Amino acid sequence: MTMTGRPQPVFRTADAGHVAAADPRQLECFIAVAEELNINRAAVRLNMTQPPLTRRIQRLEHDVGAELFHRTPGGMELTEAGRVLLDRAYRIVTLTAHAVERARKASAGEIGHLRVGYYDSAILDGIPAILSEFRGLHPEVTVSFELVPGRAQADYLRDHLLHVGFGRDYAPNSDIVCRTVALEELYVAAREPAAFPAGRPAVVADLRDRPLVVYPATRPGFADDVIRMCRDAGFSPAIAVEADDVVACLAYVAVTEAIAVVPSSATKTGPHGVTFIPLSDAPPAKLDCIWLASNPSPALVLLTRFLSERAHAPGGSRD
Repeated sequence: MTMTGRPQPVFRTADAGHVAAADPRQLECFIAVAEELNINRAAVRLNMTQPPLTRRIQRLEHDVGAELFHRTPGGMELTEAGRVLLDRAYRIVTLTAHAVERARKASAGEIGHLRVGYYDSAILDGIPAILSEFRGLHPEVTVSFELVPGRAQADYLRDHLLHVGFGRDYAPNSDIVCRTVALEELYVAAREPAAFPAGRPAVVADLRDRPLVVYPATRPGFADDVIRMCRDAGFSPAIAVEADDVVACLAYVAVTEAIAVVPSSATKTGPHGVTFIPLSDAPPAKLDCIWLASNPSPALVLLTRFLSERAHAPGGSRD
């Protein structure tokens, strides 16, 4: 048995039930001789001399317990046992090469699994866009998503329940890396577009004295960014509702007179009757990605390298 518990291909020889493990290199030599039907040509093809190749074939015949070739004046031909073994040998050598290649890719992180936590409307746009770009380069890395509040994601990372988290306004942690991966323009979500001056985008001053839905209700979060933006414009917003998440936020907008400020990703979906107006003078919302600095996962290493290269590409987001 191998270290992984998977059985190696074996041959049972004629002498007292002795079992010998198949040597892939021995099988490669056998395939070359079977295709060339000439020891000298096969040796040249394998970049080796004839005597050691002959010994490998003889050893293989001993392990199998049957002649694999009939020697003829013009060279050699396969026996029935040789023809049966050739079919199996092709499969064994191909599977071995494939296994080695997959092991190499796994070590490099190209085969693996990323567990992604999210808690934001960016799951509708920004996060899939980033991960789709990443998987275009590394298609054998699979991805799964889990809804995890931003305040809990750091603990999930430490417990190795997640590889990365996406969200906003993360509290600083010495063992957690935080990188800004996207910037989203802001919009006003409203039920009555006529409530804003026609023909132009909204501005932050338009939010003064209007009932406002903010989210999430837990802090810190995107709600704090919206409140800070209003105060920077010289007024305190009139908070009507603190919603749990962006979906609930837009539902409140759909059934009340309140409005909300949302990132561009939230405009990808919305309740019937909700319209989105660009908020022209607002700073963009940052989408961050966090991960545990000490996590050695090869797939995570590949992702973080990708994010770093993406950030430094022309037009990329930077910390």
